[in-house]
Amino acid sequence: MPSLRRRDFLRFAAITVAVSAAPKLSGCSHTSSGGTSSPEDIDRVFPQGVASGDPRPDSVVLWTRVESADAAVRVGYEVSLDQDFSQIVAEGEIETGVDRDGTVKLKPVGLDPFTTYWYRFIALGVTSMTGRTKTAPSPGDDVPVRFAFASCQDFVGRWYHAWQAFVEQGGEVDFVVHLGDYVYETSGDPDFQTPEERRSVILPDGLPLGASSTENLAALTLADYRTLYKTYRSDPWLKRAHQLYPFVVTWDDHEFANDSWSDHATDFNEARGDEKSTARREAANQAFFEFQPADVVYDENASYPNDIRIYRSLRYGRHVDLLLIDGRLYRADHLIPEGPVNLDVGKFSANSSLGSRNFVLKPGFDALEVEAAPSMLGAEQKAWLLAALAASDATWKILGSDVQLSQMLVDLRSFELLPDQFKNLFYFSVDQWDGYRSERAEVLRTVAGLENVVAIAGDIHAFYASELYENFDDQSGAPVAVEYVCAGISSSPVQEITQLTVDSNPTLSALGLGALVPQFDEILQEASPQYRYAKSLTHGIAIMD
Repeated sequence: MPSLRRRDFLRFAAITVAVSAAPKLSGCSHTSSGGTSSPEDIDRVFPQGVASGDPRPDSVVLWTRVESADAAVRVGYEVSLDQDFSQIVAEGEIETGVDRDGTVKLKPVGLDPFTTYWYRFIALGVTSMTGRTKTAPSPGDDVPVRFAFASCQDFVGRWYHAWQAFVEQGGEVDFVVHLGDYVYETSGDPDFQTPEERRSVILPDGLPLGASSTENLAALTLADYRTLYKTYRSDPWLKRAHQLYPFVVTWDDHEFANDSWSDHATDFNEARGDEKSTARREAANQAFFEFQPADVVYDENASYPNDIRIYRSLRYGRHVDLLLIDGRLYRADHLIPEGPVNLDVGKFSANSSLGSRNFVLKPGFDALEVEAAPSMLGAEQKAWLLAALAASDATWKILGSDVQLSQMLVDLRSFELLPDQFKNLFYFSVDQWDGYRSERAEVLRTVAGLENVVAIAGDIHAFYASELYENFDDQSGAPVAVEYVCAGISSSPVQEITQLTVDSNPTLSALGLGALVPQFDEILQEASPQYRYAKSLTHGIAIMD
């Protein structure tokens, strides 16, 4: 049995409530239906299901959302050591309403380490489905750890077969790490989304991305971002994964805007000037906090960038220290402006990501990067990360990054049929850590003095395994760490995106680059020999023991 303490309500944020584990109390004002509510009633009142996250030895965050038009709704909760709820260790009632879109977050504390708990919510006379969660082992506990990691789950026109396979075939894991792009902010981007009746997002407001488009919208307001999460979380297989396992969630760019930096979007590639949008960034931050079962710091009364902090660590027994970084909120702008042509860095067309964020000439970019030394992490987060890495005594230090650390080059120098301007060495994407080489080297210098550092990342929509070097251009020495990258749940694989990009660009297509794309992995590994495994045309989830 867990150690039982008196009930104590401590509101530490606008939505999250911490409650001590306590014996079952009689006389509570909510009424449990004993878990016998019909599936139809459960879907009506709890359409996004239940979820848990950020397990620690004595606590875990629990989440649900109640569908109601009422300004205030009382929601009961029960936490039990058994699935029949005969050994309830925490129960009570909290309030939610339209001001938080019906979301509920609470954190039972005083729980036992490495213990399975069941939980449920009661609202409007309906009992939710039963969720299952598990606390972390104590820092010194010698227990094996098995976790999954995933990223990039576009909903529009796509299906979550990967989550289905994971739920049905993946076996038991202790927790799931989601490395970002949990939602995509667009409702019908023609570059990669094809809405259909059963898999579409209807944004109540929206920012039009086309001249006269009413379908191709990007989330703009708090109502828009909330709609994204509500729609994505309606998927039955994603709901089931949340119901079974605690999640540890960070974000990448699409939780706000594609290839974003700080509070700036890149939707129009400078065709409309700078895309600074602080209100939009704050709306995205609030929706993330409301809808994710994450134990993060949020202050509804503060303004960007002090409203939220999501970088954090999770210790899981003797063997795992998970350090989750935020690669978006504090990062500097991409070095090469999207607007003007700049042949020195391979920027051959105006108002385009090509040559600015993607497919960037390495020699010209490197000279600019050394001089500017842009930061992805920001000074405060970088200091935290370096100190946490150096101080960790866990067997494995797991660095969770939204974007890939490994250098990703494309070498076209040997392709004789290409014009001279294309026969060069290019970065595939400087929106990844390649765009912040100096800071990456600083982080990897710290890693070089440590044992058993493993990076995990998402974003790029492929499965990769690579060795990490402080200087990727000189791989004569020993690598300092390894990195595993997971493919997308449903988002187009990187090879498919590259093929579509080349085929839809008259200049690139005329050069015959489309015929090279099927050789994507071979070209990648030839130019970047640190990749020991590459699979760039697939979907799925990674599981690590």
